[in-house]
Formats: sequence, C-alpha cells, structure tokens
Amino acid sequence: MRKPVYTEKRIAKYMKNMELKNIELRPRIVDALRYANFETVSDVIYHNETELSKILNLSSKDIKELVKCIAQEIIKPCPLIYPLTNALKMLNSGEQCMLTTGDDIIDKILGGGIMSRGITEIVGESAAGKTQLCLQLCLTVQLKKELGGLEGGAVYISTEGNIQMLIKRTRQMTHAMKQRYDDHLKDVDLLDNIKYITVPDLDTQYQVLHLQLPILLSRSKIRLVIIDSIAANFRVAYNSSNGSTLLQRSKELCRLGTKLKEISDHFQLPIVCVNQVSDLFSKNDIREYIGNKDDNFWEYDYYQKQFLAGKGSKIPALGLVWSNTINSRIMLSRADRTLVGNEDNNQRTITLMMAPYAPRRWGEFYIDFEGIHGKTNEQLYY
Repeated sequence: MRKPVYTEKRIAKYMKNMELKNIELRPRIVDALRYANFETVSDVIYHNETELSKILNLSSKDIKELVKCIAQEIIKPCPLIYPLTNALKMLNSGEQCMLTTGDDIIDKILGGGIMSRGITEIVGESAAGKTQLCLQLCLTVQLKKELGGLEGGAVYISTEGNIQMLIKRTRQMTHAMKQRYDDHLKDVDLLDNIKYITVPDLDTQYQVLHLQLPILLSRSKIRLVIIDSIAANFRVAYNSSNGSTLLQRSKELCRLGTKLKEISDHFQLPIVCVNQVSDLFSKNDIREYIGNKDDNFWEYDYYQKQFLAGKGSKIPALGLVWSNTINSRIMLSRADRTLVGNEDNNQRTITLMMAPYAPRRWGEFYIDFEGIHGKTNEQLYY
C-alpha cells in the first residue's frame, strides 16, 4: 500500500483547517491576531511580512517569530511532497535503474536502456521507428528484473487514434518475445498487460493524466506509461490560426511536465513520450541550435546523419520549454526514402542525444517482424 501523496491542494486545505489558537505564541501576538480576526493559518500565510506588520501592528521581530512558529507547525504532521533521501539509501534499495529495450546493442548505445524514473523522450521523423520502439518496451517491461524488465504492465496513451494497428503490430512482436523468453513468459498474457487509451484533444488528455491514469496506476501493477505523441494535441490546440500564444503553450507544457514527473515519482515508473520533429533548413540555425560554430565540426558523420536525414534538417518539436522538461532524449532518424535503388534506403540511426547517466552516442539499427535490433557490424560512435 503506497503512502498518500501530500499535494499542494491537500496542504492548503490542511492549513485552512489549522487554528491559530492551537499554536504556542507570545501573548501580544495572540492578542494582535484576535484583534485582526485571524483564526486559521491560511489567514496569515496569504500576506507577506510587511502586510502582516501593518495589519497586526507588530514589530518585524514579532512577525518573523509568528511565521517561524507557523512553519514549524505545518511541517510536523505533513510529510514532504517528495521525501528526502540520499545516494546510499537509493543504492541499497535494490531498485532497477534501467529498463531494457530487448536488444543488447541498442541497450549499449542508450547506456543500459531506458531510465526507470523521469521522462524519456523518443523523437524522430515519420516512419523512423518511434512507435516500434515503444511497443517493444511495452513487452520488455513485463520481464523479470534480472532480465532487465520491471515486472509490470504498460499504459499506452495514443493521441493519433491508431489503436487497432498498434494491437496488431504488438501481437506480431509478442510471438518473437515468447519464443525468446519461453521459460519466463510461458504463463504470461503479454497483450492483456498492455492498456490502451485514446486522447484526441488536450482536454481529454488532461482528464486522463489527472484523474483516470492515477486511479489505474493505483489499482494495477503498471510499470510503464507511454504517450504517443506528446506534440500532436499541442500542435492542434496552439497554432496561429486560433489566436493562441507561445506563452500559453509554454505554461501548459510546464504544467504537463510537472504532472508527468509527479506520476513518475509517486508510482515509481518511467514515462516515455514520443515527440515529432520540425524542419530547420538553415545551416546557421543548426549551428546555433547545437551551440557549435566550428566549421570542422561539420565534417563528422554524426551530425550529417542526425540533422540531415531526409530532405531537410530536423529538430524536436515543442521548443526549448519542453526540452528543459524532459530528463533524457533519444532521437531516431532514417535515410532519405526518395532515393530509389540505394542500398542504404532502409538505414536507420538511433542516437542518445542527452541523458544524465551516459555521454552522447549513436549507432545503426533495423526493424523486422520481431522488432527493433541494433546492427552488429557497426561500432558505437561517440
């Protein structure tokens, strides 16, 4: 049974019911509060010290003492929203740090797999393999911890309404997963442990994340949440044609990121968000985006594959606000598919763009009937 989360709303409600008469204060402070008709803690905390000094007609020293006593009373029965811990406790807890992708080569490129906490973004152009990787994670999360899994199910939140196609493709990958881990998944119904939810707009997405998803996570053994894609609803709701502003979108993105991290922390699971890309045609814009203006820097094949795959250069959608919200970013790219007869026509690249646990590096992969696999004849590039 998980401990209840003390959210800001709960704490505010608690303070509103906390009476000042139950707090030990100096007589002159008590008299001043009574004269000003201050009865609860919330009557005090909604004013700054200057305002309190004028309303209560008390010295600055008395106001500081009042605030300090109230703060001590609030902390006593109300644990921190995010309890403090240290590195030794986390190390000895035995918690799984990474979720395997099901392929040793790709796990090596990603520094061990997908983080088991926080927000991981998988970004790339259409048909790069983002959804394929997410479906594979829905299966590997059900493995035992000694095999790299998290021993739980997955929730797949789709904003594009292609649930039937997702189920069909997942069923194909399930057969290969069963054969590979026959001893461990013999009696496990992999498809039954994946819950699919469709969110066609931001309003529905808000209701799912704030109401339905927490209830589902508290009642089921879910260990992974995937949102595919995070940009689709934002691009519809916030565009120049409906008069929305960049500031409004930025505020909504910040609220979304905060909620996702709260869910990840409380239920101890990873959040994987699929993101789309935007075109960036100017070479100078790309230099500015990655923060390097050295001409020799562009001789590396890494950035040619990373930014120049396809007809134009690509950068993640939703801008800098969302980039500062996520904890790690994985970019998938694919060679220009308009080149007929090119033997590298199906060439795909997976790149760990940023992560707090591993350096930036990349490698090549391919997709077949069984899922995603790293290319064994390719070395790991840093």
